[in-house]
Amino acid sequence: MNELLPWHIEPWRMLIERLRQGRMPHALLLCGPAGIGKDHFARVLVQGMLCENPPPEGLPCGTCRGCLLNAAGSHPDSRIVGLLEDKKVIGVDQIRELREYLGLKSHYAGYRTVIISPAEKMNTQAANSLLKTLEEPPARSLLILVASNAGQLPATVRSRCQRITFSLPSPDTAQRWLSEQIGPHQDPALLLTLAGGAPLATLEMARNGKMDQRLALFEDFEKLAHSQCSPVALAGAWLKFEPQETLYWVQGWLTDMIRLKSAPQPPVLINPDVRQRLQNMAAMLDLTTLYQHLDRVTEAARLATGQINAQLLMEDVLIAWQAHPSGKMQEGKISRHG
Repeated sequence: MNELLPWHIEPWRMLIERLRQGRMPHALLLCGPAGIGKDHFARVLVQGMLCENPPPEGLPCGTCRGCLLNAAGSHPDSRIVGLLEDKKVIGVDQIRELREYLGLKSHYAGYRTVIISPAEKMNTQAANSLLKTLEEPPARSLLILVASNAGQLPATVRSRCQRITFSLPSPDTAQRWLSEQIGPHQDPALLLTLAGGAPLATLEMARNGKMDQRLALFEDFEKLAHSQCSPVALAGAWLKFEPQETLYWVQGWLTDMIRLKSAPQPPVLINPDVRQRLQNMAAMLDLTTLYQHLDRVTEAARLATGQINAQLLMEDVLIAWQAHPSGKMQEGKISRHG
């Protein structure tokens, strides 16, 4: 797909104008929330720059030699550096190889381009190696760093890139686009809310059975609140899903419980479709305890991005959750036993 997303038009026009004027930076940092298409923007930009017959708006034509090579993933002047299989960081060897590649001449007398995504996953050695290239960039080369957490990049790397910040599109823009992608059988407003307003994350959720997964996890969470299952066994079962995504769901449930506990009619809920069930669980705990759970899950989500035992991490969250709602509800009140 070589089309722009509707909320990408303004940054696209700005960069294409710079390209036409010969003022394209040697390095870009595309940053903003996950799920809004930063990687897609980077790929279309590279395709447009390597296109041999670009139309006036700078988009790739899709039919020239450069576009066909890009579509096949075999353009000699384009590289993508990302996480290798079973790796959680981008290593120094990947960046050293990249530096060697950028030192070569372009095959077609144009730009040599590199996309590094997610750039914040470079380890310290890799970032230091990249810094050497950023300080002395080869002529007619473009490095595009894509990051959802740009603050995790060293300041020395960030300062040597032209920063392009992407924001979440307006709900109306996102819902119109989603309606065209998913059809009438799903609720784009609910999906968008669950995905935190990120349209591409929403689309993935709609297409990959994430809604069914979410409800299954929620039912487990409810059962655990009533001591109807083992937190250790549940932690093992949950590991078949992506830990960060699972913890994101739990964060949303706890956030909504805090909102429901704080106000009878909160103006916003992340999970409005399970409002009553959340309210029932919230009745079992006081606000202080709910905030403690949210802090624990937020920290677990942070730790899940690094090298950590996911089973133990999930057990810690679920054992703590079962320990606090120690009684079954009766008409919205806590019934304690023992």
